[in-house]
Amino acid sequence: MTRIAVIGLAKSGTTGLWSRLVNTYPRKYLRFFEGDFLQTRYNKYLGRQKPSKDAANIIDKQIIGPDFRIEALNDFDKVIWLVRDPRDRLVSYILYRHFDHRYQDDQFVLSQIQMLEEKEANPESVSLKTLESRLALPPPSLDSGFFWEDHKKWAVLESSIAKGIACVFKYEDFVEEHFEILETFLNVRIGKNKKIPKQFERVIRSRSSGFWQDWFTEEDLKYYGDLFDPFLKQYGYGTVITQRESKQINPAHGSQYVKKIVNERRQREGLRII
Repeated sequence: MTRIAVIGLAKSGTTGLWSRLVNTYPRKYLRFFEGDFLQTRYNKYLGRQKPSKDAANIIDKQIIGPDFRIEALNDFDKVIWLVRDPRDRLVSYILYRHFDHRYQDDQFVLSQIQMLEEKEANPESVSLKTLESRLALPPPSLDSGFFWEDHKKWAVLESSIAKGIACVFKYEDFVEEHFEILETFLNVRIGKNKKIPKQFERVIRSRSSGFWQDWFTEEDLKYYGDLFDPFLKQYGYGTVITQRESKQINPAHGSQYVKKIVNERRQREGLRII
């Protein structure tokens, strides 16, 4: 009997790690994705009203957000608390938000794609602050939807780690295939199958880390200031912010990615493809 959960803030790589575990564990493990039971033709719990209550073997994924309960850690035998450099997260977060913010506005979408193309040609030409403000997102703060008061959960997290229930795992180790800590924690060998369920493929963008240095402008460094420092210190990231002398942004991870996910949403809503 093992009930496993992958938990993290949005754009921390939770879908990728959850998928990796789904492909690692036997088919008897029920799959839950952000509160939804994903039925498959293999499991024996099809048709049950509350499979989460009946099943002994579960692989769940939860996002730290408005509906997340920190007490949920006690519902699992093993919790992987996935963290990612928030500077990289901010870039991914802003780009992904095009999927559900103003995607139906043709003129806005085209102007955003044009701005991203300009930034790809000259990374200093457009700030993240500008892209974010045009989406009308709440400015990132420790209490906003970007961090969801992560800092208020540290005491419970550290207590769970001490009990052997939870393990902090870094996205950067995930993309580099450094699974040693996780394999020891779960007592399992992580499989090599990297396949992501088709319905969740849009969340995958670059599968890389450290690219924030190509995206942040001088204006961004001043605007975001010390916002990230508490998180960086808590999870062992460097707090020194420097810029690369030579910046390069791959369009596949910028304008082309935004165009792809916007068109996926527009097609779903019966809108014309841009």
